[in-house]
Amino acid sequence: MSINVEFTSDELRGIVADGTYLWDAAKRLGLRLPAECEGRGECDTCAVRVLEGATLLSALTNAERVLLSPERLGAGERLACQAKAERPGTLVLEPVPVAQRETETTEEAKKEMREEFNQLPLKQKLTTLAELEAATAYQTFKAISEASMRVVERGVGVIIGVGRSRERRQRAARRPAEHQPKSSAEGGAK
Repeated sequence: MSINVEFTSDELRGIVADGTYLWDAAKRLGLRLPAECEGRGECDTCAVRVLEGATLLSALTNAERVLLSPERLGAGERLACQAKAERPGTLVLEPVPVAQRETETTEEAKKEMREEFNQLPLKQKLTTLAELEAATAYQTFKAISEASMRVVERGVGVIIGVGRSRERRQRAARRPAEHQPKSSAEGGAK
């Protein structure tokens, strides 16, 4: 059995086999849906709106119930990484725009930051870069000092361990011969 899939926003259409996840169908048709969680059902970045053919899809998963509000589910949204096309027919889908999703992908956030940075006047760009450099330097020095402290703590631990071991040997050597372990007492008598 095959299912006709159409993504209205990109005017992509094609046929997929039953049992195909919507995320895989999109990839097969040349549409790269975002998925911050890499398709594990832990975010809503791959959400699509089912405009036609909702009855052709698998039942809602727990991930969809958790990540999509009742309003979004009522509007026909599904997570592309969770919803499977299970029955023949035609599916018409639309990726949910960034503004309507709960989660923004890292790439979307980077793009947004770049656009905002490009809008700044030169003086503000330089100030922002200096602030970023200062924050990075602080984090670097903090990481180095924390690593140094761990090395010092380990070194102190080794020194303490050696000292305790030496103290135990010295204490054992001062014990009366009768209190020495047999192997030590016999070794001392020879």
